[in-house]
Amino acid sequence: MHHTRRAKRQTPVRCTLCGREITVGEEYWDCNASRICWECLPEYARQELTSCREIRGREAGL
Repeated sequence: MHHTRRAKRQTPVRCTLCGREITVGEEYWDCNASRICWECLPEYARQELTSCREIRGREAGL
């Protein structure tokens, strides 16, 4: 009996913001149903934390 080895095809993981494929072994963040690559992390953090943003001298609670 001869067995043929088939390469297991995996569904690509893509960054939610830029659409770039996240390759095997590459670091990424899975937050709030989004997958974020290293390059997009700063932009994602700005978007997610916008409600926490303050400007020195104009703080909301002071």
